[in-house]
Amino acid sequence: MFNVMRMTVVLFLFLLTACGGSQSGGESGDTSATTTSTGGSLTTLEYEDSPFGFHPALVNRFGYSDNGYVDARKIGVRWNRPSLYTFWFKVQPDINDPAYHWEEYDTLYGNVPEGINILANIATQPRSYDAGYEIPGSYLPVDEGKYTAFVKATVERYDGDGIGEEDFNGGVFPNPIKYWQVDNEPNALTKTGYAGLQQITYMAIKEACSDCQVLIGGATGFPDNFADNFSVYAQILSDLNGQYVDIFDFHWYGFADGDYHESKDACDLVRSKLNEYGFGNIPVWITEMGSHSGTITWEDPYNGLYQTEAQQAEDYLKRFIYPLSFGVKKIFPAFGLIEGFKQNNGYFDHTGLLYDGEDPDVGDDKGLGIKKLGYYSYKLMTEKLEGSDWDKIRTIQESGNVHIYKFTKDNNSIYVAWWDYFDEAGYQEGDTKTIAFDIDFTGDALITDAVPNAVSGAVLDENNYPDFFETETKSVTNGQVTITLGENPVFVEAAQ
Repeated sequence: MFNVMRMTVVLFLFLLTACGGSQSGGESGDTSATTTSTGGSLTTLEYEDSPFGFHPALVNRFGYSDNGYVDARKIGVRWNRPSLYTFWFKVQPDINDPAYHWEEYDTLYGNVPEGINILANIATQPRSYDAGYEIPGSYLPVDEGKYTAFVKATVERYDGDGIGEEDFNGGVFPNPIKYWQVDNEPNALTKTGYAGLQQITYMAIKEACSDCQVLIGGATGFPDNFADNFSVYAQILSDLNGQYVDIFDFHWYGFADGDYHESKDACDLVRSKLNEYGFGNIPVWITEMGSHSGTITWEDPYNGLYQTEAQQAEDYLKRFIYPLSFGVKKIFPAFGLIEGFKQNNGYFDHTGLLYDGEDPDVGDDKGLGIKKLGYYSYKLMTEKLEGSDWDKIRTIQESGNVHIYKFTKDNNSIYVAWWDYFDEAGYQEGDTKTIAFDIDFTGDALITDAVPNAVSGAVLDENNYPDFFETETKSVTNGQVTITLGENPVFVEAAQ
């Protein structure tokens, strides 16, 4: 069992967005606007119901050979939330000149390949840089008319409808943007006026694209302070009075010792406030969630906090499966598919699934582009579950520190099971737990570990995927299967 230190954190995820995020300087990343296609049979819109996202899915690191969306496509990412927001001050750098400058965003959005949907954030300016586009101390724009015109022009340009002279690429766009989020984490700052910004932006988006969906900025994000911080958010919801929000977003970070459990309490709080203020049963997404591997050396009291690659990998799977079981629709790990946020060896420098080759303090980085265990676990998860009926997930067991969930894909059942060994009294490394549960197929059951059998992805040969996931076959007897759980979650399905 491992001990985890706690910290109350206010996230400032806009810090790097003014210059396009931390993932810059790549040799073969986003260099020109193109309309790339996967060549596959499914289009972007056919993956619209997929829950599998990343914030951001783009990899853009100097010296890395697979910059762009190569890794995102390999592991089955279907949603990208870019790190660079669509900022008014960037698109219209002279507020008194109506000319818009789209080049940077044409590149950003135009390079997302078919099969990966875009959730784009839109805002006046970054929170870390006062460009003079907001009323001081407020989220509200200095000129509502000009801001509204900017929002409508932006949404129209990237909605892919081919209407209007300013449509990107004449409307021939593999990834029309149908989901927009207004700024981010409004309860993280003391500024006023966010409800007004949400209303103004929502109305402008809907005027330009009636079928676009609008998310409210996500609620921060760590278990220890979520409820306290949400009091600010509750006032925003009260001010909006059941209007101007299509999808709610909350963020959920933490550690691999069971923090994922508390996401249900957070979602219940969100649901109660949505109902209280008249929003009803609108969808809920988690567009930022994370767990780290390696050693953090920057933030007190994080200093010295260590988690293995395996702990991160198993935690990420739970952070998908558990929220999906109680109705969350989309989930995006953050920050980034590749490591590196501020390059200060803090928490967010370690939440990616690819090493970035930079770790000056500890030396546990395996090298630029080396894939962690979680990279392969994410890939296996999407291959096993993509195409499931997400409205028919069944909870089989949530007791005795054991979780079992049933998914239905192509009329076949796939079960995901795990044991929260760290909550087991007297647990010692190597202990196991044997369980039996009902299943709805006969014959033999194939049990596949959800985390590769290795200490690090660095020792695995990608060409051997998926053979480095341990499997076994168990007989189904009287409608039950008996399996032994260790630290790794498992998939259980009919053997072919």
